[in-house]
Amino acid sequence: MKHTYLLFVLTLVVALAALTACAAPTQAPAPTSAPAAAPTQVPAPTSAPAAATSAPATKAPEPTQAPAPAGEQPVKGGTLVVSHGVNCSDSLNQHISSHTPCRMVAHHVLDTLVAVNPKNGEVVPSLAASWEVSPDGKVYTFKLRTDVKFHDGTPFNAQAVKYNFDYTIRPDVPHKFAWSAIGGDQLEKTEVVDNNTVRVTFKAAFPTFLINLSDGGLGIDSPTAMEKFGKDYGFKALVGTGPFIFKEWVINDHITLVRNDEYKWAPSIFKNKGAPYLDQIIYRDVADSATRAAALEAGEVNVATLTEPQSAQFKNSKTVQLLTTPKAGTTRMYLMNTAKAPTNELQVRQAINHAIDKKALLVLPAWSGIGYVGLAPLPANMVPNSDLSSLKQYDYAYDQAKAKQMLDDAGWKVGADGIREKGGQKMIIDFVTTATSVPQVEPIDQMLRQIGIRLNIRTGDTNFWLNTVDKKDFGMTLMSDSGYNGPALVHEFFYTKSAYNSYGYSNSVVDQNLEKAMNAPNQKVMWESMFPAMAQVMKDAVGVMGWEQLYIYGASANLRDAGFNEIGFPFFYDAWIKK
Repeated sequence: MKHTYLLFVLTLVVALAALTACAAPTQAPAPTSAPAAAPTQVPAPTSAPAAATSAPATKAPEPTQAPAPAGEQPVKGGTLVVSHGVNCSDSLNQHISSHTPCRMVAHHVLDTLVAVNPKNGEVVPSLAASWEVSPDGKVYTFKLRTDVKFHDGTPFNAQAVKYNFDYTIRPDVPHKFAWSAIGGDQLEKTEVVDNNTVRVTFKAAFPTFLINLSDGGLGIDSPTAMEKFGKDYGFKALVGTGPFIFKEWVINDHITLVRNDEYKWAPSIFKNKGAPYLDQIIYRDVADSATRAAALEAGEVNVATLTEPQSAQFKNSKTVQLLTTPKAGTTRMYLMNTAKAPTNELQVRQAINHAIDKKALLVLPAWSGIGYVGLAPLPANMVPNSDLSSLKQYDYAYDQAKAKQMLDDAGWKVGADGIREKGGQKMIIDFVTTATSVPQVEPIDQMLRQIGIRLNIRTGDTNFWLNTVDKKDFGMTLMSDSGYNGPALVHEFFYTKSAYNSYGYSNSVVDQNLEKAMNAPNQKVMWESMFPAMAQVMKDAVGVMGWEQLYIYGASANLRDAGFNEIGFPFFYDAWIKK
């Protein structure tokens, strides 16, 4: 079980809000599901991304981080100011939160039972010192550390773990991310065996539970603090056992965390083995991306999310370094409505694929060289061994002459105005998107014009886009989703009966393989079904697999040892600031 991609075989609760977050690639990863074990390998995060004009990725891109140069030693002190845009939109209480930036913050305060090494995917002890899994995969028994205390001084023990798990599945508690990650209705019971042993039983095998437990959404809170603060918990208090202590949250302004000087139980995956080096982390709300970039350049913010075009202004900066990590989720796809003419015709969809030069797109300003040529519905970092090579045979090479011939053969002839037509219908395709995504749509319009196809680009806000797609009133749209549940993400878009399949697509081969994958007893069986499902989607040319997205952060040049955890979140326990 290895790699960032290993985050995904948990039951996905896909919400329209999750799709909304993917309309414009401007935010850091927003997982809608938790990680799952899988046999792959993560490249060492030491080098910059390969050129965007490379061939379709069959291996995952390497994340970049901020390693300390040889000879430099960590020093204590300093404040790190971070902005993800809006740092938390609902609650820091992860039992009831569904907002990824909230988890990014909370994970620094809340330790998890296990951790995952982002370099090789190995599950390692954290608050749980060891564990056993029953042969049928239904029962997990954890031996807990005995030297850990919550920030409020109360002991960490089996009773605390049971309280957290029981709280998450309570019927009066909103069922959000944590409920899904813990198994939802599949969780049968949590029992205290003794003070330092807890047993968790599921109604059916739940092979991804250990990986799910590494996610910050399942961090362990102090039961004492949760009872004390009640509905204010997650707003006025957040109490865990982690390397940082919650200080305050000024809504719509900032969240402050301070160093936990007593911290000495970090998982083995970190360099640091004691208290954090940073005095404090301030997560500042700077919603406007231009303002955020300006604050980074001025040194008012030390770490900030950036858009692809913004990254260009910092490529040669002496004061700002660029950090990137592959997006966990789907490839960014130009999906086509297979139930509406002219994209209901396979040859038309195949011709569109051949007409779009995906390599050329990525060097344009809207991409600024950030990203990798798309190949399949899932990017390389989401599959075993980061290896998509078996699907390369189903890719569509850029070949406009072939595209023209296919359209001619399908009866679509070029008219006097240069637009193809057949049976009195012009080949003008409604492309529905958000205004922010227009720069990533206009270039493909120009490419399609060269083969006699025009796009009618219809734009609006996110609600307009979602409502229009939901009504199936479109020919093409730009779409993706975030998360780590690979089968569920592909199921979401391409399963016939999926509530989010707005493309009229239906193929029994895809359906049968996705059903097998979603109910597989283990990872091997799951991927034996997933690859044929993705291959069929590609053969049916349901969309143009545009690009594999990277999330981009700008960081002050003097920041050291800041990196990403196994699910692509910036994590600052090891981080320090060079004086």
